[in-house]
Amino acid sequence: MTHATATAAILAVGSELLAGQIVNGNAAWLSTRLGDLGLVVTNHLTVDDIEADIVAAIAQLTSKIDVLFITGGLGPTSDDLTRNAVAQWAGLPLIFDPDSWEHVKAQLTRVGVAVPEANRQQCFFPTGAQILTNSAGTANGFRLSAKGKEIWVLPGPPREIEALWQDHMHGELEGRVPPRDRKITKMWRMIGKGESHLAELVTPVVHGHDVGLAYRVHAPYVELKVSFPASDKARHAALCDQLTTLLRPWLFETDKEDTPSQLVALLATYPSVAVIDMATHGHLAAMLTDQLREIAATRDILVQTQWRAAQKSPKDAVTDALDKAPRFALVLAVAGVDASGNWTLGWRVGGQSFLAEYAAPFKHTVHRSRTLKAIAALAAKSWHAALSAAASQ
Repeated sequence: MTHATATAAILAVGSELLAGQIVNGNAAWLSTRLGDLGLVVTNHLTVDDIEADIVAAIAQLTSKIDVLFITGGLGPTSDDLTRNAVAQWAGLPLIFDPDSWEHVKAQLTRVGVAVPEANRQQCFFPTGAQILTNSAGTANGFRLSAKGKEIWVLPGPPREIEALWQDHMHGELEGRVPPRDRKITKMWRMIGKGESHLAELVTPVVHGHDVGLAYRVHAPYVELKVSFPASDKARHAALCDQLTTLLRPWLFETDKEDTPSQLVALLATYPSVAVIDMATHGHLAAMLTDQLREIAATRDILVQTQWRAAQKSPKDAVTDALDKAPRFALVLAVAGVDASGNWTLGWRVGGQSFLAEYAAPFKHTVHRSRTLKAIAALAAKSWHAALSAAASQ
């Protein structure tokens, strides 16, 4: 394959995907990592557990791209037909691999499961395939070069794909596209400005620049992504700076910032933390809980969500909340939205309390859910900024 045109596709196999029983997170996960390495993913396709359909899909996709990644259909049951389909497409026989059988037996014995004879099915591979040992499951993957194309065949469970990526795929694929030929994507995430209004501002600025442009709405954010070859980074630096300045009034994050994780990293420096949410109907807890769980083993952590409407003003509600959690080294509280569309957040540390009042970014009641999510995000960002400033003093 040529460096500048390294293209890829992802083929997912499984009736459960087509039935909507499972969301195809594997394709999103792989696309992100392949993109980071400079491969351009041009197609996602999902097919049923039907051998002829899988063969047809392989033929269709390999006519367009350089590298194909197939997920699913490597199990021990009669509907696991991916290896058969790949062998049929390539015109190669399947051969039994004794080492893979030993791997299957070892994996099952390790967890106290009897070894069914049906699992032998997982040990057949097209002639000439490179077998990829699966450290997280019984189904080894494989890599095959045939008909001038390269195919990576992976099991379906996400953690097994992640293990194969770490153990085999990343190192092999990393050097395919030189860093200068890879694509850079810059991202701006905004709150409080609609997609069409942002487009009216952005379009004149990027006009005449050879960049890719994409918008994505996922409440409460609107994301703008601008992409270009890494070799053009210096040429487009001024454009990126101009966009940052233009979007600053609504800017929440840029690139791959993760405000919740950054906030929790600061919370981890305190022996005890209380987060009291009287505003977001659980969105704040949903945003922070996974990260807080990681530090809770060694700290006193309280996350409290109040669903009923506050009987006091947001300012008074936050003030009371800060006063009523004296045993915590750090207390964070947020309340609102009042009749005027305002909300309040506060924090108490070292015996001192601080309050800040804000206007909700969306006023109409139709945006109620979006407003609550926005307050959760903005509260996390404001607390992070305040605690970062305090830590630097």
